[in-house]
Amino acid sequence: MTPFFLKGRSTAVAGKFPVIGAVLLLTSCAGAHVRNPVTMTDRQPVAPVAVTVTTSMPRTTENAPRLDRNTQALAAGLAKSLEKAHIVAYPADPSEATPHANGSELALVVDIGTLQAGSAWTRELVGFGTGKSRLQSHIILYDERGTQLTDLLDFTVKADSGSMPGVIVSAWNPIGFGIHSARAITKEALSDGHEDADRTAKAIVKKMVEYYRANGWLPPENVGSE
Repeated sequence: MTPFFLKGRSTAVAGKFPVIGAVLLLTSCAGAHVRNPVTMTDRQPVAPVAVTVTTSMPRTTENAPRLDRNTQALAAGLAKSLEKAHIVAYPADPSEATPHANGSELALVVDIGTLQAGSAWTRELVGFGTGKSRLQSHIILYDERGTQLTDLLDFTVKADSGSMPGVIVSAWNPIGFGIHSARAITKEALSDGHEDADRTAKAIVKKMVEYYRANGWLPPENVGSE
């Protein structure tokens, strides 16, 4: 028997659950995901890693500034993040051909294949993936110490700004719309333009650490944590 204070409310609440469920299915947080990893064990001792970031995208006057920002952010940020994870790494010298055989180091090559800026204004107000930014990169870790290059690690990272609901879903009124419109415009103006590159670097470092531990180049995760 339904208590008298819940009568008339149960059907209303029940009717909302399918809507809430549908909204949750459409949402996702910003992040980066590793796809199709392929690994090979390397029996040689660990060596420093030269980090190179390239792009297979056609370069245009429209995408050049953002492409340059993401390339530079990945090259510099990735090397620093690897160092923090106890992996000796540095940005490769642009004047040197990388990767190359008969070397003495490892080479981490990141190829940016997709870069979409999206719109912070649309993401903030509408959401659900509209205006989403995207960055897809193909990553290969090479061992240059031999007469031929050896692919040690090969994977793809897809980073994006997520698909969270915008403010229009939760509140529709002229004042709120104006406030959030101004916020979105300010957010886009202050953006450094390489948030997806930062997400990509984080995912690459995580995968590199996993590989180094599996290969015996880093101690297991629980060592030193007790």
